[in-house]
Amino acid sequence: MPKRRPPSRSPASPAAPPRRHQGEREETYHGQHACEALFAKRPEAIVRVYLTAAVKQRFSRLIGYCSTARRGYKIVEPENLDRIAGTRHHEGIAVLARAIPRWTMANLLPAVETGSLTGPFLFLDGVSNPHNLGSILRTAAHFGCSAVLGRVSDLPPLSPAAVRVAEGAAERVPVCDLATPRNDLMRLQSAGFRLVATSSHRGEPLSQAGLTRRSIIVLGSEATGITRQLERVADRTVSIPGTGAVESLNVAVACGVLLAEACRERPTPVRSKPSRPRGR
Repeated sequence: MPKRRPPSRSPASPAAPPRRHQGEREETYHGQHACEALFAKRPEAIVRVYLTAAVKQRFSRLIGYCSTARRGYKIVEPENLDRIAGTRHHEGIAVLARAIPRWTMANLLPAVETGSLTGPFLFLDGVSNPHNLGSILRTAAHFGCSAVLGRVSDLPPLSPAAVRVAEGAAERVPVCDLATPRNDLMRLQSAGFRLVATSSHRGEPLSQAGLTRRSIIVLGSEATGITRQLERVADRTVSIPGTGAVESLNVAVACGVLLAEACRERPTPVRSKPSRPRGR
């Protein structure tokens, strides 16, 4: 019998781990805000549009674009759209389009060096639920977070369900895969960012941590928290005080509390002018 050849590796990354969450070339996105953001940011990525008659007026500009750019579109019944989108939560529209591109450090570092990304950043350490990623992206967009980072093999996919939960934020906040998280985060530290680990059991209270936009906030999974390797290189560890009635906050809720503090406007101290001596 002929010997079986071992599976070949990609020549571009011979030592890279398997991309468990690597997206397909095309996805069927759904949800009104998600599809509006897709049209606003990446109209060239659109392949075909399906929508119900009820939302035709709202998406008249998208239909016009499809006509002029020779992209297919079709008015369908709601039950047919259920099948196309794979869910009943499509809000009357589904768009077949190229998958949202993921960033790497090759994209991130130049943006940091030129000042187009100034922070804060989020690093998700073991957060694997796509719906949590969608909620975190929505919160990140609200507070002006520059990017969401994570280990290349761990970050959940930008699935259509996650993109719908993000309500348009998945097109606005980059998701960046890091091949060597510890080294990559230390490079961002060298660029002037503070690495802030979070914990539900230890660390200084959030109100005393002095978080600013020049922070990289590390959020761990609710089950295991942050890995020791990252906690050891963190500049500080902070916690969100609570009653103790529950063990911890949902990671997406904790994200909102932390970003609200990091992005809070702090008044600039006003120096009092020295008083002049009064003349006699």
